Amino acid sequence: MKRLQTTCSKCTTRGQSVFCDLNDQHLRELDTAKTTNQYKMRQVIFYEGNNPTGLYCIATGKVKIYKSDANGHQQIVRLAGSGDILGYRCLLGNEPYSATAETIEDSQICFVDKKTFFHLLETHPATAFNVMRTLSRDLGRAEELETNLVHKNVRERLAELLLVFKERFGKKDSKGVKLDISLTREELAQLVGTTQESVIRLITEFKNDGLIEVNGREVTLLNINRLTDTAGIVD
Repeated sequence: MKRLQTTCSKCTTRGQSVFCDLNDQHLRELDTAKTTNQYKMRQVIFYEGNNPTGLYCIATGKVKIYKSDANGHQQIVRLAGSGDILGYRCLLGNEPYSATAETIEDSQICFVDKKTFFHLLETHPATAFNVMRTLSRDLGRAEELETNLVHKNVRERLAELLLVFKERFGKKDSKGVKLDISLTREELAQLVGTTQESVIRLITEFKNDGLIEVNGREVTLLNINRLTDTAGIVD
């Protein structure tokens, strides 16, 4: 892990974060207090069960947040990207981390200590509101994930996951929408709550049906309408 020198006012993803409304004074305060580190792919940021001492904000890169059972099996509960914050719910609740955070690509991540973060919440209401809105959004996603696991089959869940990736990480190209995220088949299985073998089989079916194109871990969505129908999404 390499420490970097960065400035919040020049951060290209600050507009997507809870700190987007900070004035110059608060930005200087944040710059003074925070540290920025460069993480390599597959480095752990924090572990489930440890006590939080501050807040993490992703400047660049992507992170998976996962829970582990007694046998070491992982269940990915969330993916985070540029502008997202990590560990804030446990920090606010004064409780240990409920999951582990690990980078899935090289990432630049800032750390803001607890004292500074709480001071910003107390003195800058817009930031407090942004945090509440983020909490509400993340809880909504968690509820939707739980509902999908109960009411949708694996094929529908995988199709919907690809569409979620389209909104978050999609980039249009000449063939369709290329997903700017690289996950193993095992990680895809953890996200949709199934086995790796099932995901491999479904990806092959999606390819044969002309829904997607796959090149290694790169996935391009070719037919959004049919994927939407497969996911069982009704407008």
